[in-house]
Amino acid sequence: MTTPRHLQSGADMTADATTSHEATSDDSTPGARRAGHLVRPRWVWGGLVGALSGAVVLSVGVVLLSGPLSVMGTVVLVLGVGCSVRGGVLYDAVSAFSPRRELRQVRDGVVHPGVVPGEMVNTDRAHADAAASNQCTRRLEDAAHHPSKAHWAPVAGWMCMLITATLVVSQWNLVAHNATGASNNFRDTGCAILLGLCGLRVAVVPDRHRIAAAVILISGLGLVLGGTLAEHDHLGLQLMEVTCGCLAVACALAAYLSPSTLK
Repeated sequence: MTTPRHLQSGADMTADATTSHEATSDDSTPGARRAGHLVRPRWVWGGLVGALSGAVVLSVGVVLLSGPLSVMGTVVLVLGVGCSVRGGVLYDAVSAFSPRRELRQVRDGVVHPGVVPGEMVNTDRAHADAAASNQCTRRLEDAAHHPSKAHWAPVAGWMCMLITATLVVSQWNLVAHNATGASNNFRDTGCAILLGLCGLRVAVVPDRHRIAAAVILISGLGLVLGGTLAEHDHLGLQLMEVTCGCLAVACALAAYLSPSTLK
């Protein structure tokens, strides 16, 4: 049985349309798009060096009010920018900059596909970074919705560091140069060292601080008792010890009661 001519022509037109559609779909794939955006590191870095050189020459020409230098700097700057754009600097996006890798690519003349606008990075490292960022964002949002979970340990740690600095500075101005002053100096220096070390740990380590808080508490009580019971040649040093000791006791309680930031 023979197929009518008008039906055969319609089938040929449908086949041609299908073939054209498939070719269009193949051209729009990510691989085809990346092939049109190649990155040439030699062009990119050479153009960058040229652009910087042109900018320097242009600046010198402007300072010296020299027309030829300004024109030459402008030309070199434009040519450098053009070389970088021609080399694909607009598509040279990397997740982590590595000078050694860049130098190797320039030396070997490696040409690699660029990153197309809107393209997603689908690697294990990118997934891990995204998951970590998502968890951090959730913790921040949870802390914002639950103010009762505020973490006072870092504040207490930095306050201990401030107390340490205050005690050290006070030794220069308030301690007498005799046996009594030496005794006060030894006692305050020991407490200041303990407060500084424990305060640094409380400030930077996201964990429970039972031992550090206990040491801070003992140091604060030592300062209060020393300022109250020990002999002093200067009333200002005595008040300084008692005040710093009370603040240290408060910091110890805050560090001990503050919840851990680890999940």
